[in-house]
Amino acid sequence: MSKTSAGLLFIGNGGAAISAVRAARAVGYESPIQMISDTCGDTFNPMLSPYYLAGHIPFERCFPFGREFYTSHGVTCHFGSPVEVLDPFSKEARLADGRVLTYDRCLVATGARPVLPRVSGIDQSRYVYTLRTAEDAIHLSKAVERAKDVLVLGASLIGLKMAEILLSKGARVTLVDVAEHVLPSVAHPRCAAIVEEVVRNRGVDLRLKRSLSGVEDGRERAGFHFQDGETVEADLCLVSIGIEPRVGFIDASQVMIDKGIVVDHRMRTSAEDLYAAGDVSQGMNLVTGHKEIIGLWGNACYQGRAAGYNMAGREARYRGAVPEHVSTLFGLNFVHLGNVNLSEGETEIIADPGLSEYGYHLLCFEKGILKGANLLQDPGHAGRLKTAILRRFDWTRELDKLRPYPDRSVLDRILCAWFGA
Repeated sequence: MSKTSAGLLFIGNGGAAISAVRAARAVGYESPIQMISDTCGDTFNPMLSPYYLAGHIPFERCFPFGREFYTSHGVTCHFGSPVEVLDPFSKEARLADGRVLTYDRCLVATGARPVLPRVSGIDQSRYVYTLRTAEDAIHLSKAVERAKDVLVLGASLIGLKMAEILLSKGARVTLVDVAEHVLPSVAHPRCAAIVEEVVRNRGVDLRLKRSLSGVEDGRERAGFHFQDGETVEADLCLVSIGIEPRVGFIDASQVMIDKGIVVDHRMRTSAEDLYAAGDVSQGMNLVTGHKEIIGLWGNACYQGRAAGYNMAGREARYRGAVPEHVSTLFGLNFVHLGNVNLSEGETEIIADPGLSEYGYHLLCFEKGILKGANLLQDPGHAGRLKTAILRRFDWTRELDKLRPYPDRSVLDRILCAWFGA
């Protein structure tokens, strides 16, 4: 068993880890920097996978930093072997190949992995795919070209986007989710209903409130059995029901873990000299005031930058993030900001009656404070509405002007009065 010298150790090779390395070197950190990754390639941005699969960008564009980053920033790479055990007390990381790396400060930025339904046969199926890594994108790109009947499990942003791509390539697409409406975590039911109508009109067989019970492979396709007794046959199944943090190498008795690794405003964990950032961490949601996993590339990079500064000795604080998503789905420009699924109480939803030539606007208020929004075909309002959420503007006097729905011209006048033309 061999040991290497201390310094900064980065576990992970995504946006959070790269941003942390860049920040540490930018403030003059000159001691050794080591990076561990179970993959061997350069940093991959999974958010770009659908654009590659749709043919909008070449595969090389999915790697935003390039191989030269590691040499130009003095990073010693330990790629191809995952961490089996991280011991924050001894400040050691034990790799699967037997190596032991020591550190002065360590960042866990291992990201997340796709979740599969817990049903028989799905782990072994030759026809089931996920979309997270560069290898996933390569394998899926080959399967997509020959797919005829496709099942997409999960009406998430990725699920809807991939359903659109597969449909454009001539496949018959069935989209299934256990939820009552599409985009359950980012769309209010009223907005989701508009999206559902468009999806169905484009030819997708959308089935909601359906639960998978098992998968059985055949010679050329698989049978996907559902709890209502129906079986859907497909030669390709994409699973997009969610992700989970990769924390299996950490002892929860040594580091505070909820759904992810809990961090403070400096990205410190409960263990001394151990930091976390990106999809593996639970940072502050500025809308709810709770520590949550916010799976956004930008949030991961901001968290990583704050962690890198602090690990290098320069204090930096990251307040947190407002959950936000912007995507084009079946020709609809969809925007999600903050929390659009508020619990019962002193809440009010003000929304357009339907999609018009001016788009669609749905605003969620709690005691006069804007907490979230959905927009369709009107991304221009997103920036100012996000700022209004961040600054917790009191809309009480403006609500009567917006009722019964947020007429676009009235919304324009309110935002212009606050922010200027």
